[in-house]
Amino acid sequence: MPRRFLLFLFLPLLAASCYEDRIDCLDPDATNYDLRADEACPDDCCTYPTFSLDPQRFWGDEIFTLADTFTDGALNQFRIIRFRVYLSELELVAGDNFLPTPENVVEVGVISGTDTITTELNANLILASSSGSPTASVGTLRTGSEALTQVQGLVGMSDVFNDVYPPSAPSDSPLSTQINLLNFNDGNGYLTASAEFVLTETNDTVRVDLYDTAPLLLDFPTAVEPVRGSNLTVELAADYQTVFGNVNLATEPERIGEFLPGMFTIIGVR
Repeated sequence: MPRRFLLFLFLPLLAASCYEDRIDCLDPDATNYDLRADEACPDDCCTYPTFSLDPQRFWGDEIFTLADTFTDGALNQFRIIRFRVYLSELELVAGDNFLPTPENVVEVGVISGTDTITTELNANLILASSSGSPTASVGTLRTGSEALTQVQGLVGMSDVFNDVYPPSAPSDSPLSTQINLLNFNDGNGYLTASAEFVLTETNDTVRVDLYDTAPLLLDFPTAVEPVRGSNLTVELAADYQTVFGNVNLATEPERIGEFLPGMFTIIGVR
């Protein structure tokens, strides 16, 4: 047999013997998804995009600012100093199905008797505030291919965080110690919301602290086709008039808690 023919037979065998399987992430929801991979990589090699909420602040149809004076349901004029509300157990819904829970694992200390035990908790929550940057990360995002229809969760804090010791949480976490405290370490856990305002007529400063939680159900105006492997930010309208404009802040300020679930609506995605 001619040597040239033997060489042609040998080269494909040599190439085949040098080929190595490409091992990489094969999850289309991951940012490092590799369509060319032959084999899925071991656990934890896939990285996932971020699901965030952006509560944009309004008073009715107008942009909300802390410098403005507003009128409550009894025509009392007032100025808001600070308002904060927790949204927790946040999840995306596609059709009738909940997507995988967003993961934002933090290491915190949990009070147990006279001790504090370090543990990891999934903090898929945000703290919506009347000042500062509104956009906040909820956790990792895995959308699948079905159109997104809803965001669900709680207005207020899940019971799983009741025993967290705030100073132990990362400084950039909503669980960390907040100015004017949102967790008093009194056994009641985190507040649902806290409002501080000044009544113009009397110049009285009032603070209202609320604990009761309520379901959060936010429908997308139209179903949203997901872009798998990409970050998703859901834009919310946070309407302060809904909360403060329907009560008498001089006599029944605690009634603002009744209107917290209706404060937020979805206005867009990006």
